[in-house]
Amino acid sequence: MTNSPVPPSTQLDWVAPPHDLADLVHTFFVMETGEGRTEDIMPAYSAQIFAFVSGRATMQFPDREPGISGDVTVNAPMMRAAPMVLEGPMVNVGASFTPMGWAAFSGMPADKVHDCAIEVSSFVDAAALAPVSAALSQARDGDIAFKDVIMPLGQMIREVCKAAKREPRREHAKVVRAVEAWLSSAFNPPVGALYDSIDLGQRQVQRLCKRYYGVPPAQLLKRYRAIRAAMLLAHDDLPSELRDEVLGAYFDQAHLIHDIRRYTGRTPKRLAKDSLAQDLLNPDGHGSSGKSLKE
Repeated sequence: MTNSPVPPSTQLDWVAPPHDLADLVHTFFVMETGEGRTEDIMPAYSAQIFAFVSGRATMQFPDREPGISGDVTVNAPMMRAAPMVLEGPMVNVGASFTPMGWAAFSGMPADKVHDCAIEVSSFVDAAALAPVSAALSQARDGDIAFKDVIMPLGQMIREVCKAAKREPRREHAKVVRAVEAWLSSAFNPPVGALYDSIDLGQRQVQRLCKRYYGVPPAQLLKRYRAIRAAMLLAHDDLPSELRDEVLGAYFDQAHLIHDIRRYTGRTPKRLAKDSLAQDLLNPDGHGSSGKSLKE
C-alpha cells in the first residue's frame, strides 16, 4: 500500500480521561480528516473503540480480513502496525484502552485475541449503546460539538465494565501495575528489573504479561522501545538527551529501522516528515510508552 499525502485539515486531539476511568482508558481522542481518501498506517496501538460521526475507516490487519468501521467499532490490541484507509471527511471519537481496561471491557486475553476488529455488540447491548448513538446523531446534525460525544462514550465504557464484573484479580492488577512502572522507569529497562519488582515466579509474570499485553516481557519491551524511539524521532521538541539512549539501545541501525517499521509502519527518516505520524505518535496517546518521555 502506498501512502497518500495527508490532507492539510487532518487533526487529532487527545483528551485525558476523568479520574474514575484512568485505570481503564489511556486517553480519549477526536480525529478529523479532510475530503477524499487517505492511505496510511496505524502504529501498534492498545485496544481502541471508535465512534464515527462521519466517514469510514478500513484496517488491514496481518493475515486477517479487513476491518471495516461501522457507527461504533472496536479494535483489539495490536501487536504490529497495520495499513489503514480513511475515507473523508471523517470524524471519529474514540478511546484507547489500558490493558486492564480492555480486560474489563471485553474479557478477552490479548494473547488470544489481537490484531482484529470485533463487533461492538460482542461487548455492548443496545441499551448501553443507545446514548452513544444518540450523541453521534446530534453531532451529525451540528447540535453538539464532536468532543461532546466523549462523555456518553466514557459512560458506556464505565457501565459495560461495571456490569461485566471483570475487574482483574488483585494478583493480576499487581502484575499489570508493576509492568507499567517498569516500562515507565527508563527507555530500555532490563527485563530482570521487572522480575525483581514482583514477588511472583517468572513463569507466572510471563503468563500474565501475555494475557494483558499479548506477549511476554522481553517482546513487550521490544515493541514499547520501538514506539518510544519513533516518538523521539517524530518530535524534535522531546528531550534531546534521550536520542543517545535510542541509538544505544539497538545493536545497529538496521535493527532500529526493522523494529520501527514493524511497529509503526514507517522508516525513521519518514517520521519527522509525516504529519499524521506525528499525531499518531504523540506521547499523549500511548500510555506508558509516552509517559516516560514526558517526565
